[in-house]
Amino acid sequence: MGSDGILERSRGVMLAQWGELLRLRSEVLRTSDLEAIHDLRVASRRFRAAVNLFEPWIPSKRAALLKKRSRKLTRLLGALRNIDEALLFFRQHPPAGSGGGYQICRLLAESRPGELKRIKKSLKAFDARGLGRTVRKAAAGMEEARGAGRGEHSLQACFSATGLRLFQPIHDLLPLATSRDQRGPRHLLRIAIKKWRYFLEIAGPVLGADAGKILGLLKEYQTILGRMNDVAEFGALCGSLKLSRHERVFVERILQKEDELLLQKLTTLIKQKPLTYTSLL
Repeated sequence: MGSDGILERSRGVMLAQWGELLRLRSEVLRTSDLEAIHDLRVASRRFRAAVNLFEPWIPSKRAALLKKRSRKLTRLLGALRNIDEALLFFRQHPPAGSGGGYQICRLLAESRPGELKRIKKSLKAFDARGLGRTVRKAAAGMEEARGAGRGEHSLQACFSATGLRLFQPIHDLLPLATSRDQRGPRHLLRIAIKKWRYFLEIAGPVLGADAGKILGLLKEYQTILGRMNDVAEFGALCGSLKLSRHERVFVERILQKEDELLLQKLTTLIKQKPLTYTSLL
């Protein structure tokens, strides 16, 4: 495929990512649905990943603005998503004899309306029209010459180099991930896998490549590592709430048990389905 064809597909992917972000923003404002909130957060990350990938062919000021605003949207949604996921988890793991109605669920549920109100206020103020114009101008203004001016031989070469660069931290972190005390490397591995997955989801359609198999495997890794991160976030949430000593001890134990189970699953996955580099070219 020539550079013109790849540029055209790149424009289409960027506009499609933006359209999905706007659709989910409207759905969250309309329904406050848990899944829509999570999907909007993911869409904001995917859109930012697209801007990052296509940045050599976008005027720098436009790229910087789009990355800044999409990052702000991602962060806006984080607290409510953590509250909702924590509610689901603790309702599924009640202490014996509590009937499922223990203090942490009540406190989390009470915190949700205020957080949702804050999010809806920010989403309503989100300059969708103005940013939409910037997105369309950025997509229309993508030029091969701009990328070549930064020392890249071609779009294909840039994508290939980006894929290798994004996989390198995964390669480095995987050997550390199964050690019980290596929470830091596991956190970094989760982020690295997420970035590589977004790259493949974007670059695959642009290059006309099928990345379905590796994306399926990355989803398995991301599910376990994401849940481990959730457990850490649940612990932080509990630390911010006024719980009885008895309930705090129970919560700490159930989170530790969940973390150990997830570590076993991750260890098995790495052993049975190791991650290796996959090129789209």
